[in-house]
Amino acid sequence: MAEPLEDITAKAQLPQAARFARLSAKNERRNFRSGVTNGVLYGLGIYFVSGTTIIPSFLSHLTRSSAVIGIVSQFLAIGWYLPQFVAASFVVHQPRKLPLYRIGWWIRGAALFALAGVTLAAPGAGALLALAILFYGLFAGGAGLSGVVFLDLVAKTIPERRRGRFFGLRLSLASVLSMTIGAAAISLLLDHFQFPVNFGFVFLAGAIIVTIGLGFMAYLHEPRSKNVPDARTLRQHFREGWRVYRYDKLFARYINARLVFGAWTIGVPFLVLFAQSKLGFRTADLGIFVAAGSFGTLAGNFLWEHLTDRHSAKACLEIAALVSAIMPVVLLLYLVLPLPRLIYALVFAVAAAVDAGTTIGGWSYLIEISPEHDRATYIGLFNSLMALPLLLTALAGALLDLTGFGFLYALVLALSMLSLWMIHRLEPNRDHRDR
Repeated sequence: MAEPLEDITAKAQLPQAARFARLSAKNERRNFRSGVTNGVLYGLGIYFVSGTTIIPSFLSHLTRSSAVIGIVSQFLAIGWYLPQFVAASFVVHQPRKLPLYRIGWWIRGAALFALAGVTLAAPGAGALLALAILFYGLFAGGAGLSGVVFLDLVAKTIPERRRGRFFGLRLSLASVLSMTIGAAAISLLLDHFQFPVNFGFVFLAGAIIVTIGLGFMAYLHEPRSKNVPDARTLRQHFREGWRVYRYDKLFARYINARLVFGAWTIGVPFLVLFAQSKLGFRTADLGIFVAAGSFGTLAGNFLWEHLTDRHSAKACLEIAALVSAIMPVVLLLYLVLPLPRLIYALVFAVAAAVDAGTTIGGWSYLIEISPEHDRATYIGLFNSLMALPLLLTALAGALLDLTGFGFLYALVLALSMLSLWMIHRLEPNRDHRDR
């Protein structure tokens, strides 16, 4: 008796389905490895142009304005966040979004090499300050072009069950390298050359490592999105963003909480200034703070990854907000107690740990509450709004010049406590959408 045609067809399709499954698993493993390698190299390289340690110290040789030092030190975060909603309007309807990431890759690499080149050329202080701000700003702006694409790529290529581990591995391995090779190299370069050539070599090392790292993400295997919105004009895109914020209550509450938490970072760029002006640390000592920051990221990741994968992204954010209060408390204690100098490295560890917590927990929460159909709009809107509290850093610098460190870091402590309360009031991120 002949087999039914349906059975013959099903059998013929089995090898094809098996090949497709093997190919999908292979692409998933490749994407995971490439994404982790990207994060490790980028995380190592970015310490060579860190807005927490290297850039504030570099600028302090060129200007005495805390406002300028504060706002420029936040350029990378501002550049990552601010352009993303506009950038999303160009890719939200595209089934593949890697081309925009590659444009950002070349802009960022070229800008960092230009920053290193002009610093090594050692023009006058005024020209060096202006050109350094220009090239560091271009590097930061390129990050914004890639940012909205990056999270969408992660959502498309990394399964939800592995995202906590994905972000954790990126940050942890980068921290190990930064705490050892990175810190040693930065201290060696800063100590063995005169200003500004010493910073020029630091920037050059960062440019090489960052550019190579970005290349790994630029060549992921990106699947085509099957469910994308229609193309929009920029005006329509802004109207859609306002509609999302107005009607998606969970998303709006999350944005509000993160805006307050984001304002906590206004105190980070001035940690180096306090170390140099109040505690007597030298430029060559920046390696200590780089190592402390790397250790904070590494130690925090064990907690953040566990909280995100085993509990929820909300729990990760709550603990990160609680930990953030340690930084202003330690600095305020230095104003009234004769604490040992090396304890001060703790503030850099805390700042890095909190940043890692908001990265792992915050991105995971955002991806989970963003609908696939319009994920680029959600991510772009969220990230652009996150630039707003960072713009307050210039005001924080002016406040520092007027009132001193005590008042500024008392304000930072109040922001930590307020953000903890607002994050606690958020709903769990899993299966609690209330559109």
